[in-house]
Amino acid sequence: MNVPKKIQIALLALATMGVMSGVSIVASLPLISHHFSGVQDIEFLSKLLLTIPSIIVALFAPISGIVIDKVGRLKPLSLGVVLFVLGGSSGYYLDNFYLILIGRAILGLSVALIMTSSMALVGDCFQDKAREQFMSLQGMVVGLGGVVFVSLGGYLAHFGWNYPFLIYALPIMFIPIFLSAFKGIKKHQKTQELDALEDKARLFPVYLTGFFSMLLFYMLPTQMPYLVINDLGGTPSDIGHFIAFAMLINAFVAKQYSRLRNHFSFQGIFVITYVFFAIGLFIISKVTMPSQMYFASLFMGVGFGLVIVNINVWLLSLVQAHKRGRAIGLLTSSFFLGQFFSPILFEPIVSQIGIQGLFFVVSMLCFVIAGALYIFTVIKKASGI
Repeated sequence: MNVPKKIQIALLALATMGVMSGVSIVASLPLISHHFSGVQDIEFLSKLLLTIPSIIVALFAPISGIVIDKVGRLKPLSLGVVLFVLGGSSGYYLDNFYLILIGRAILGLSVALIMTSSMALVGDCFQDKAREQFMSLQGMVVGLGGVVFVSLGGYLAHFGWNYPFLIYALPIMFIPIFLSAFKGIKKHQKTQELDALEDKARLFPVYLTGFFSMLLFYMLPTQMPYLVINDLGGTPSDIGHFIAFAMLINAFVAKQYSRLRNHFSFQGIFVITYVFFAIGLFIISKVTMPSQMYFASLFMGVGFGLVIVNINVWLLSLVQAHKRGRAIGLLTSSFFLGQFFSPILFEPIVSQIGIQGLFFVVSMLCFVIAGALYIFTVIKKASGI
């Protein structure tokens, strides 16, 4: 890679902010429910603390993508970092549930700006194999960041339900790195236009895969804490440990992505992903004690370690530089729509057959999807498409 180290470090730091936004308060969700027990339907509403940022990202990421293609990557990125700190940490000093939801919405706006800008910068700075290698490294750093933030969130939850929100102030330390790394970075060059309908047709499968993958994976942070504490007799620390273990596996597997790409197509890697998803979900559907969750976390970590990197690399391989913002904005929107709708779509199933019943049903669906994708890749290879 010929990209300066300080730019690589800055891009890696930005990537950790994405995972920080989603997992830092997971372990304290049940505690938040208890603290605001006077709020009607608080157990369901507390899950929205994770997913409200997601719907805001989903709404604003496409707009953010258009903006960064027009004005450049750096001004929206700078605004995003400031809003991230302000909106994310507001849950520490606010004691009104609905005001905290507003703070989470501001966090969502910041993530829309940060994710679209930083991913466009990755596309601008790296090409082809170097991009795959960097995104493998980025996936590893995101996984390790998830371990740190989940574990730290679980530890801080012992001091009070609101202490994990302090984690969102950490990016203040990144600001000097960003200012130094991106100073004077060149704007991307516009190339020949492609037909808009052609773009949409090529990229729609990427967006659909992003939505569905996040719909499934977000079952872990939104449903698992209630299973562990309410049904298995676990603690907030247990929740943090399980998700941290999954993120550790995520980090190790993501680092191997560029090697896998030497042997498998994008579709082939998705087959592997959904098989591991399915096994992890099936294990969760059968556990009877908290310690057994580590086996499920192992398989879920492998699946998630591959899926996000694979989707991002797939997208960047299809779009031109001057359209990266728009395309990344739509992909980011699809990711976070999946996160937002995960607890909403699955809540009726949970109310009918319970959380473990939900995990069993979805595990069977993942096995079917993996089988269908495998058949598709075999037919595609045989036909020489």
